[in-house]
Amino acid sequence: MAIDLSLFKPNLVFFGWECATPDEVFDHLAAELEARGLVAPTWREAVGARERVFPTGLKTIGCGLALPHADAEHTLAPFIAIARPATPVPFEPMGGIGSTVPADIVIALGFNHADDQIGALQHLMGVFADEERAHAVLAAATPEELVAELSA
Repeated sequence: MAIDLSLFKPNLVFFGWECATPDEVFDHLAAELEARGLVAPTWREAVGARERVFPTGLKTIGCGLALPHADAEHTLAPFIAIARPATPVPFEPMGGIGSTVPADIVIALGFNHADDQIGALQHLMGVFADEERAHAVLAAATPEELVAELSA
């Protein structure tokens, strides 16, 4: 499955949010995504509920990452939204194995078809499995730079 790289958009990249919990990240994301007509009003509750049952924290070689998403019925249009909080936000580990993951970056995925999500996850795993690329994503100073790093 190939990823549609045009889903990486600077206007869906958010820096510096002060968040202490995943729920606070989801509150910010829901407000931004709803305002842009990308998610239904049900998305906020759905993404939080899914995260509690199927946590998405992942410690990669280059950083801590979280990949939250809700079921397709809560997504109005495909998107990839990226939050780089002011400080890492603790997410429970994917699969419930290991310790809490301090997420340096949170990448929310919104797709209408599960197959599209698989391509996005494969692409992102390729980026964050490469320590140099992961550090470049974290070092990006602008949304445009971050998008360029993730789209390469």
